[in-house]
Amino acid sequence: MLLDLFVTHNVMLIVDESHRVKRFRGGVWAPALVELAKRAKVRIVLSGTPMPQSGRDLYSQLNILWPDGQLTGTRDAFAARVDNDFDSVIREVMPFVSRTPKSALGLPPYSIHHHVAHLIGTQAEIYELIENRFRQKIADAATWRDKIDSLLRGRPIRLLQAATNPLVFSSKDAYFRLPRIEDASPTLMERLANYGSTGEIPAKSAVALELITSIAHRGEKVVCWSNFVANLDHFRHLVADTLGIPCYQIDGRVPAGRDALHSDARADTEAAGEGDTRESVIERFLQETGPAVLVTNPASCSESISLHSSCHNAIYLDRTYDCAMYLQSIDRIHRLGLPADAAVNIHIIEALVDGRETVDALVEASLTSKSRRMQQLLEGAELLPIDLSEDPSVDAEGNQEDLESLLRYLLGQSK
Repeated sequence: MLLDLFVTHNVMLIVDESHRVKRFRGGVWAPALVELAKRAKVRIVLSGTPMPQSGRDLYSQLNILWPDGQLTGTRDAFAARVDNDFDSVIREVMPFVSRTPKSALGLPPYSIHHHVAHLIGTQAEIYELIENRFRQKIADAATWRDKIDSLLRGRPIRLLQAATNPLVFSSKDAYFRLPRIEDASPTLMERLANYGSTGEIPAKSAVALELITSIAHRGEKVVCWSNFVANLDHFRHLVADTLGIPCYQIDGRVPAGRDALHSDARADTEAAGEGDTRESVIERFLQETGPAVLVTNPASCSESISLHSSCHNAIYLDRTYDCAMYLQSIDRIHRLGLPADAAVNIHIIEALVDGRETVDALVEASLTSKSRRMQQLLEGAELLPIDLSEDPSVDAEGNQEDLESLLRYLLGQSK
């Protein structure tokens, strides 16, 4: 049907978020779009990050612009050019590129506010037990490389979970491919078993509730970000039960509108109502006349949604080492179309345990450094690869530099 439309009409084909069809080999979307492109009168691709991983990411996007392969040549020939003479590829592409850096949009700057959450009681014990679990494993490793490997096998993201909400250990996490913890020490298993029954509120959730109360008193909306679905569920109930203001939730269990076209795509009623889509939930959230809360995760909402029309506050219950997702999540409330007088506030909550820094401090240092480098790439006139992983869950646990910093932290060495 689409092909018929292209044959019978003069069609301009615009592919937004074109990096999503970057797969170098295989895939379904890129070949289909190339077939449409052959019949389009005008072809445009739009992307803020055209090369998330490497120069090869350009291949499918350039073939949409030149569907007969005039610029790329064969797949293998293009790969060889990227590997051996990438500058020549960029020189040929640049005459057809128009870049508008975010700094040119005239947006008012956003403000970042840091807040401390002191881990206490059972949560503090659980965090320190998880830390000690890592220390015991790396102590048995002989070399520095072996210690890094041991750290990776232990899944560093477990420390982020402990600093956020120990209740997440009771369920598996499909996105990060984490099973529930069942093989820990008897002491840790006892603390985890008791945590849910004590009524203890996770420290960062308690701070977030205070922030939401202040924001709600001003009649404003706020989006709350957490990377862990179990924490989203828990925090949404906390907001509803404690503050009694409208609270909406979006995660991977709520289908996007395009997915809801399929009969088997249904919203999980734990996260949203029957028949809801991400778009319908966002619309209801934005249309609230008073204060409202949206709880969501970057994996579901860091791209392709806009909240800036009526939401100018964000709270981060946790962040991973994935800088791209962090910056993209900020862009949900700080983007073109923002009112000139809008005050955009980003609230970051970091845990301390027994007065000392937790893994949150390492994540903050890493994201600050990565943000600076990534902004230089995105703001620059040149087209350069950003060097992200194909698997976002890998970026979440950090690169080699992050792992070495975490290892020094666990060994009690200076950063």
